[in-house]
Amino acid sequence: MLSTVAPGPKENRILAALPAQEYARLEDDLELVALSSGQFLYRPGDRIRYVYFPASCLVALIFTTESGASAELAMTGHEGLIGFPLVLGGEGATTHGAVTQSEGHAYRLRAEVFSWEFDQAGALQHLCLAYIQALMTQMAQSIVCNRYHPIDQRLCRWLLVCLDQQTGNELHFTHELIAGMLGVRREGVTEAARKLQASNLIQYHRGHITVTDRPGLEARACECYKVVKTEYRRLFDITPSTLPRHRARPNPANLRLRAETQLQREAARRPDTSWDSQRLLHELQVHQIELELQVEELNQAYDEADALRRKYADIYDFAPVAYFTLDLSGVIIQLNLAAAILIGIVRSQGARHRFAAFVKPEFLPAFNRFHDEVTGGKCHEECELVLMATEHRPETAVKIEAVVDENGQEFRMVVMEIGNAKEEAPRS
Repeated sequence: MLSTVAPGPKENRILAALPAQEYARLEDDLELVALSSGQFLYRPGDRIRYVYFPASCLVALIFTTESGASAELAMTGHEGLIGFPLVLGGEGATTHGAVTQSEGHAYRLRAEVFSWEFDQAGALQHLCLAYIQALMTQMAQSIVCNRYHPIDQRLCRWLLVCLDQQTGNELHFTHELIAGMLGVRREGVTEAARKLQASNLIQYHRGHITVTDRPGLEARACECYKVVKTEYRRLFDITPSTLPRHRARPNPANLRLRAETQLQREAARRPDTSWDSQRLLHELQVHQIELELQVEELNQAYDEADALRRKYADIYDFAPVAYFTLDLSGVIIQLNLAAAILIGIVRSQGARHRFAAFVKPEFLPAFNRFHDEVTGGKCHEECELVLMATEHRPETAVKIEAVVDENGQEFRMVVMEIGNAKEEAPRS
């Protein structure tokens, strides 16, 4: 039953972290809404009209296939927001749905108000981007978890993520709902829950789950839970002040003027000496300040470059699309996590393999021709082929888009799954 006591906006972690000035601008536009279990906030194809900040409810991001089957992409509660396509510049278009998994309250903000505030490049923008990066980590880790870990460990991870997104130790989920979110059969969830209850980790009765031993549940869960929790903690601990913004653009033309101005502010005492000595001392002081200003600008530029490098390295590592970089002989130089999962290898051993070794033999001539055309013409090309089955997936049809780097020494590919392999002639 939905609580009659409405939580405040600052029950949401993003709203609570806003500086007073930014929060004051939003406070009058935040609208409290009561959400029931199973309520869609938006469906695939909808245009997002509101951004929701959950305060006491859980919301699942789900993807539904043409056959009607659905699976959970991620879970969001009081640590985040719903409507991230607006954060990423998607103009409000969606390919997934958002549905409440437990009743509760949330605060919503009209899309146009959120977009204006986000464009001010203040704390709201920083917090939202940090949350989206953590959400991408949750999605990527779920892919790994679903491929490699048994149902009971996956259930432990899922229950712990739900607990982190709300207060208390009670959850209201049926086995059927959990099975749909994990993409497994209901019988598998029932058996896994029975094991956890027999170990006195949870108590389950008619859709009501009580976690009685959280440390024990964490010990039973796979490492995926700790990876995601650590990433959430790391990103929310980064304050906006660590990412320099709106600093003056370095301009050698006014460097002398800035140094003279700073020297005047310092009002340094000058010795009563000859005019030449005073002039020489003045020049040395000005040059010293010029050097200090240049060093400060360089340090700021290095900090910004490091922040951007870390940001885009994380985006590359945890992207849901497979990225490969090959040398001209076809040996894998670099690959991201999704790529390692796709071909079924340990990521650190990527350089020991040729990509062609994972291509189904009858498609090798097409891939070799494709490789030669791209490396020869230095132009963007694409082809479709089939990868051989691995221990964790059947033969898979993929589409490859590739281009060589500016020096013509690296062959860079984006590999996208396009469904199960079909018996058809290779083409490029």
